[in-house]
Amino acid sequence: MRIILYTPDEAKRWDEFIATCPMATFLHSRRFLSYHKDRFQDLSLMLFDDENKLLACFPAAQSLSDPTIVVSHPGITFGGVLHQGRLLGTAMIQLMQLIIDYYSTIGYKTLEYKSVPSIYHKLPCADDLYALFLLGAILYRRDLGCVIDLRLPISLPPSEMSKLQNMIKRKAVNKGVQVCHQIGFLEPLWELLANNLEEKYSAKPIHSLEEIKYLLENFPDEIELRVAVLDGKILSGTILFISPTVMHTQYLVVSEAGKSFFALDFLMENCIENARKLGKAYFSFGISTEQNGRYLNQGLYQSKAKHGGAGVTHDFYRVIIRNDE
Repeated sequence: MRIILYTPDEAKRWDEFIATCPMATFLHSRRFLSYHKDRFQDLSLMLFDDENKLLACFPAAQSLSDPTIVVSHPGITFGGVLHQGRLLGTAMIQLMQLIIDYYSTIGYKTLEYKSVPSIYHKLPCADDLYALFLLGAILYRRDLGCVIDLRLPISLPPSEMSKLQNMIKRKAVNKGVQVCHQIGFLEPLWELLANNLEEKYSAKPIHSLEEIKYLLENFPDEIELRVAVLDGKILSGTILFISPTVMHTQYLVVSEAGKSFFALDFLMENCIENARKLGKAYFSFGISTEQNGRYLNQGLYQSKAKHGGAGVTHDFYRVIIRNDE
């Protein structure tokens, strides 16, 4: 095997290849990664066999907090080795060692590996995690997300689910709340989201209004805006990221007025039903953990789980690839 550092003239080959990888999503495409490329020093790799056939892509960039660390990838939720499902056992171990050796030779000391959660896999693809174990990686972060398995019957007791659905119907449907997904609602949604994050966490959305507008326009099949409105005013809203197996709520927000109508619950039930119609295997509410997974927001987690979800973890590994001390 041989390895090269990714360059922009390889974008077409990269995107064509990852489209065939059972663990890859649109987040791994160069089309997506390029929207904020100026923020990062890209260190992505492409790996080839002896006949110059592309075997794997590895999206990565230098850490924004420490120039000695490579992250896979700091600009997306998860990175990992992207391959066509053929890098099994020792082949994956050898490839992972090759990646580590490459970054060591160009001066990096640590690799932080953001694994792709299993719900995004179209086929079993955990060989990379075993390779990391053999190479001495440590689990330094674990987030807990809430996910509904749409392939199974609803996991909540029928009486509890009926209570939730009746409450939603009484408070939302009967009052005229409707779900819309026109992009014209983006600006007021972003204002509501920004105000909510500032008041609760003194934080800002990960994406600016301009960035999320760009993404919605350029990924119409993978990113969707949905809002619950009453008389033209947003009560609740979400941005959905849609992959082959998962519909994921990237952002969720509800106004004070929306709480009295159970607008967020109403919106979520609508999104879950849409995910079923699209044939998705899972509906993901995202994580409910903070402080690198060390703190669980139980109230937030429970509010998601009441729709029939349960826990799925997202694991982060650290490998020391060079020790100069």
